[in-house]
Amino acid sequence: MRERRKAPRYAFGLTGQLHRPGERVGAKVVVQIISTAGCAVEGSSDHGIGKKCELYFDWHNLHVGAEAEVASKDTTGRIGLRFISLDREMQGRLKEICDALRERAMSVGLSKQQDAVVPLADSATTAEKKAAPARPSSAPPKPPSKSERRKVPRYVSELPASISSTATGGSTEVALITLSVLGGCLEGHSLPETGQSCELTTEWEGHPLKVRGQVVWKSQRGQAGITFTIPDKDAEKLLRQILSNLRLKPMAAPPPES
Repeated sequence: MRERRKAPRYAFGLTGQLHRPGERVGAKVVVQIISTAGCAVEGSSDHGIGKKCELYFDWHNLHVGAEAEVASKDTTGRIGLRFISLDREMQGRLKEICDALRERAMSVGLSKQQDAVVPLADSATTAEKKAAPARPSSAPPKPPSKSERRKVPRYVSELPASISSTATGGSTEVALITLSVLGGCLEGHSLPETGQSCELTTEWEGHPLKVRGQVVWKSQRGQAGITFTIPDKDAEKLLRQILSNLRLKPMAAPPPES
């Protein structure tokens, strides 16, 4: 038992999505306890021990998508997940979350024992208390530089969309191949040129999403990358809702630009 708990565990209480492999829309779960090695979730008890799944959640400006395996299950409906196949970016994100939880635990005077747990400010279980958060969440993320944009998790989208050029007013239908909180990859004809400002329009479950941005690269294969300017609160909320229902795309280098 102690061997399975080498990594310190912390109470979390954050809502996420749990997907079976290949499943487009997952089940809503609450990540009750988390560590860098795994977590315990409630809300989806129909996953058998040893089965693979994918867990996705947002925490402040971090997006976590992790492949996992069901390691335990109890009569209350809680299942224990062991993270597998984590890349360095996801390992870093989980470490950052756990570091913030540990700092929070120390700030309220808990002992430094290995399994001490404490709810994190801004989690679902402590939203009403609004204690000082471990890191600021008010400032929205800045668009990443060209060399950094692949550090933001991208999600497989395939949503139909349209993109219009701010300069010419012309609009064209595109497929939104991948999507992230800071931008996306488009595929289509007559795409705006690199450097042009544009507006992307798509829809999710009957709710229209419009986001302004800028084309940051364009390829000869009919694809282009767009970086979003900071959306308004409603658009950002819908964008995050869309991402929480999509599957994570593996990290990869940017495509050749022309």
